[in-house]
Amino acid sequence: MKRHAHAWLGLLEGSFLVALGILFLKSTHVAVGGITGVALIADWLMPRFSFGQIFLVVNLPFYWLAYREKGLMFTVRTAIAVTLISLFTDLLVQNVQLELNSPILGALASGALIAFGIVTLFQHNASTGGFTVLVLFLERKWHLNRGFALLAIDAITIGSALVMFGAELWLSSLLVTVVMGSIIGRYRQQNTQPQLKVERSET
Repeated sequence: MKRHAHAWLGLLEGSFLVALGILFLKSTHVAVGGITGVALIADWLMPRFSFGQIFLVVNLPFYWLAYREKGLMFTVRTAIAVTLISLFTDLLVQNVQLELNSPILGALASGALIAFGIVTLFQHNASTGGFTVLVLFLERKWHLNRGFALLAIDAITIGSALVMFGAELWLSSLLVTVVMGSIIGRYRQQNTQPQLKVERSET
């Protein structure tokens, strides 16, 4: 019982951190890579829909891949995390007025918050869906570093930010991706280092 409660609390915590990071992104109009970036760009282009609504819809095709590669429990937890992120983000946008004059500060804050949120979800057998599921598949299939894989995939979305927002915000968007990739990549390396087993000698 305690173990299950810990897992569900982890989903709540990770989802809230990601949603808080998205709030920073929206307040500075800084984009990010991956499916979150796709949802943000769609949100700016289609203001009649909320970010949460768009984020839920664009994640739907990836649940099949999640189920195929990671199993039912991972898929269910990822679907719950995506739903929580959508709800938390819309609630934060409606109730929190956040104004930042520095896109660089927004990029640093959002990159760190989203990255630690993703790490928390990874630790509890879940993800933010979308390309994160694809990254987990690539890591399992070809042992690619998930941080560098995210950087490569996110470059596609970040490239569109250059056209939409100009060079200054594009550089801030790139900074978000670098911060996220660095944190997630270092987390992966720390968790794959061999553990030295110390045996107690008998005297």
